[in-house]
Amino acid sequence: MKVAKNVICYLIKVFSIGKSNYEEKHRLFSGEAKKNEELRKEYIHELISSYVPDEELLSVDWEHLYRNILEEKNRVILQPKVRKMIWRRWAVAASLLLLMGIGYYFLIPTRKEEKKLSVVGEPKTNDIAAPNKINATLTLSNGQKVILDSTGNRTLAMQGSVRIVKLANGQIVYQGSDKEALYNTINNPTGSKVVNLTLADGSKVWLNTASSLRFPTAFTGNERTVEINGEAYFEVAHNSAMPFIVYKGNTSIKVLGTHFNVNAYDDENSLNVTLLEGGVSVKNNSTQKSQVITPGEQAKIDKDGEIKIVKSIDINQVMAWKNGLFSFKDADIEEIMREVSRWYNINVVYENHISERFYADVSRSTNISILLKMLETTKAVQFEIEGNTIIVRR
Repeated sequence: MKVAKNVICYLIKVFSIGKSNYEEKHRLFSGEAKKNEELRKEYIHELISSYVPDEELLSVDWEHLYRNILEEKNRVILQPKVRKMIWRRWAVAASLLLLMGIGYYFLIPTRKEEKKLSVVGEPKTNDIAAPNKINATLTLSNGQKVILDSTGNRTLAMQGSVRIVKLANGQIVYQGSDKEALYNTINNPTGSKVVNLTLADGSKVWLNTASSLRFPTAFTGNERTVEINGEAYFEVAHNSAMPFIVYKGNTSIKVLGTHFNVNAYDDENSLNVTLLEGGVSVKNNSTQKSQVITPGEQAKIDKDGEIKIVKSIDINQVMAWKNGLFSFKDADIEEIMREVSRWYNINVVYENHISERFYADVSRSTNISILLKMLETTKAVQFEIEGNTIIVRR
């Protein structure tokens, strides 16, 4: 299967920061191997050339990194089922904060490197920490609620013949099959870490903060249907006899087996479907209009139901939330603060209109003050933290 160039670049990036799962590694190191190898090397050189020599960067041995990736290709292809990944976390090392053509360069803060952020000033004493656990709730078909957290390895509940298990890594797995479909709902509130769920058919779902998913404990009939609110990334198990359909209001997303992201927050201007692999049909059920997108493309459905296709979308930016990053490209301050408010569970008050656009990449594991100080360095915006409220002003 052909993989779009920007999708390959995304796979390289998540591999290089240690965030890729087995399927992503296999897609990166197999398939059109010769072509992918050239793109891998081209991407690494693009990273090198994009950095300003005078700026302070993390020490990265790029040649060693490239050799490591080539060695990993052989390991992943030759021993896909028996080898556990051992990966040294090479930092692909700098983020760009840019306003109106003027560049400001900062390190992406990680747990080991946050101390190097003195360039943007010391964190505010009144601060808000990033989420450190899952606060999601699973509502069973009988109305019973199960509180999920980040620890433990146990059976959560039985739904008919299907066992709901939470693994030690926090993943929720539905095991078994049943002739009757009982519907469950996972609600992942603001201020909660991402939830990882494996459905009864083997499909995997990553559910972002301030998001919910309604799904059956077993898939029966001719279709596999789920309902989404918020944002989720799907890796759908292939089944040509039973299409997988994601519903959000009047929009339906139909696939047979593929990898795609759905951003369907009610407070965003459009519902965005981004395809990483396979094929997706997006349909407005009111107008009956539909569009098919290919890997690397995004379907944007506006409030009126119109579907616009965006070519060569930035996969790294779309998937940043799943990989533990904020990534803003030409974003206004309200767009930024909507995402920030969901993650940190805060309120936002605007004292002035701010027209400037921003570019920034920063780890989601940092306190909110780090991100705010980075934005403040542009001199276009200022923030004040009052309890659980962020005041935004010029």
